[in-house]
Amino acid sequence: MSAVVTPDRERALQALRDDGLVVLTGVLSAAATREVRARLEAAADASEADGVPTRGYAFDTDTRNRRVFHLFNLDPVFVDLIQRPDALQFVRQTLGESFLISNFSANITAPGSGRMALHADQGYVLPPWPDQPLACNVAWVLDDFTEENGGTRYVPGSHRRGRGPAADEQVATVPVLAPAGSLLVMDGRLWHQTGDNRSRDQHRAALFGYYVMRWLRPQINWNAVLWPDTVATLSPTFLDLLGYYSGNVEAQVPNGRRAPVQPPASLGADRDRAFALGPGAARAG
Repeated sequence: MSAVVTPDRERALQALRDDGLVVLTGVLSAAATREVRARLEAAADASEADGVPTRGYAFDTDTRNRRVFHLFNLDPVFVDLIQRPDALQFVRQTLGESFLISNFSANITAPGSGRMALHADQGYVLPPWPDQPLACNVAWVLDDFTEENGGTRYVPGSHRRGRGPAADEQVATVPVLAPAGSLLVMDGRLWHQTGDNRSRDQHRAALFGYYVMRWLRPQINWNAVLWPDTVATLSPTFLDLLGYYSGNVEAQVPNGRRAPVQPPASLGADRDRAFALGPGAARAG
């Protein structure tokens, strides 16, 4: 089964509900895509200069793939993209209004790079999984995804299996074909992997925005990795999307007068004050 590839937003939203994966085309112009791609290359070099390697991570099979993390420190274009309405419409459909930005990273496959292990993005959650996904991945496609150049591969219908793949499970995958400038959106339960890049000279880049239910711990501790100069440029609303001001209990427990981080009063009425157990859960215990 091939992924739905469409410029129609309503069809894309329906396909994500039905299939767990969709490609929305025509989101970035060719010129904008080229600009973001160039800025990603500069960000990769800046990451290395900051002591955050772009190669050799345990979830890759070799050192050819280039991964770029902490993107918000490296270029404001990434702060813009992660909160674009084009992306957030899918996040809100999948997770509702209460969510966090868990990670935003890049993957640049190189000729000869191998496949990533098959996984689901919410694989850290013990099965059986609920019917509603706990995570959503929105990728900005900066180079055409093809079967040859290491485009994402997935298992159709796997978001309904109620669990992630076992480490030794052998399952057939199919490639996602997506043009540069599109969004690739995945339900957090979908089984997928980076493809093997069998091309002679093609690199394949994408940015992966990972969003989770607000009560889940983000993959990145933003309080630890964001530079003070970066934090000073970010809006309170965006920092709140990172979970920067509070923990699992949100605004129900104040940080205290001596805490180094305080939520701005301007967020007050707009913040989701529901405790992790849900707004209807008993407060005593």
